Amino acid sequence: MNGWPAIIGAVTGFGLGAAGSLITKRLSDRPARIASSWWFGALVTAPVLAVLVWRVGTRGELPIYVFVLALGIPLSIIDWLEHRLPRIVVVPQLAGTALGLAFLCAARSDPAPGLRALWALLAAAGFYLLLAVLVEGGVGSGDVGLAAVVGLVTGWSGWTEVAGAVVLASLIAPALLLVPHLRANRTVPFGPCLVAAMAVTLVVAS
Repeated sequence: MNGWPAIIGAVTGFGLGAAGSLITKRLSDRPARIASSWWFGALVTAPVLAVLVWRVGTRGELPIYVFVLALGIPLSIIDWLEHRLPRIVVVPQLAGTALGLAFLCAARSDPAPGLRALWALLAAAGFYLLLAVLVEGGVGSGDVGLAAVVGLVTGWSGWTEVAGAVVLASLIAPALLLVPHLRANRTVPFGPCLVAAMAVTLVVAS
């Protein structure tokens, strides 16, 4: 087995994770000393991208997936600490992903995956918007925006991947209530659930 892709992914993830800690530190109201440190972001991002690069290889989707997850991890940390997902990160994440996938559609002269991804974006965002209406205080606008990103990225691969990511995120959420401080507050940050489910889905689908 050629391990170079995993090594390259780990090194890239280490660098991007260290850089992503600047987002955590800048946008967090009360940055935790460990969570906002450069080495924490680096150590979390490195294994994620190592597995991703190993699985995806040299496919054109790789830069898009790396972009999405590199921003998703600091978003998850902020949401874990403060239960919010800053739009200043979510919106560029969504726009950059959409532009990247649109470029792939044009380069491959195949609009079908892009159209499916667009419909998946609307479906995932609509589902979380419905949750926001039904569960007062449980789901915020940031969660809806991040769900749109998850739908867009996983929808590129297929509807099975979209459903798998949404279901997996729904399974991770109640499991987080086992964490003492979350159980005490009875609140679950959906950002880490969505990002983790997206990462697993992208790795498996690849």
